[in-house]
Amino acid sequence: MPHRPPKSTFDIYREGGTTRDISLLIKLVLMVRRFRNQLDEALRRIDQSTARMEMLSAILNMQGPKSQTDLARRLRVEAATVTRMIDILGKEGLVERTPDPNDRRVNLLSISPKGEAVLAEIFRVYDRLRSHLLQDLSADDVEQMHAMIDLMTARLDEPEPAAQVVIEPLESVDRLRS
Repeated sequence: MPHRPPKSTFDIYREGGTTRDISLLIKLVLMVRRFRNQLDEALRRIDQSTARMEMLSAILNMQGPKSQTDLARRLRVEAATVTRMIDILGKEGLVERTPDPNDRRVNLLSISPKGEAVLAEIFRVYDRLRSHLLQDLSADDVEQMHAMIDLMTARLDEPEPAAQVVIEPLESVDRLRS
């Protein structure tokens, strides 16, 4: 019987099947998307969004002086995205920009008292949804999930290994003679 290479995940998926690996990553993506959608829906009721929450909470949580570049790096978004959002949050009085004394081209960011009040309200909404999502998980469950997600996130930051070269086994010499 000739050797058949294992089916690719594409072939399996095309045939309506899946693998545990495919299923796991799809479930992770869908769960995070659903959580974000539900959070956005709840935040819209108070005229806020997850994007605003991410920006404000990162500024609040980062220790020391923080530039727009630092914020973009932390949130893994383009600098232009941060600039647009900081422009809006600044006009609303939620974020303050001050020139960096060491580099006048750089603005340092901080949250205004009004911004902290808005963020506290955002966190009340977030905490309710987060509590609901994690309600039956033990502290050990949460720690295990942290470890797994940290490992996978670190792998995404590593360069992808070179494509594996698959060498097909040679056909039997006896079969070639027939």
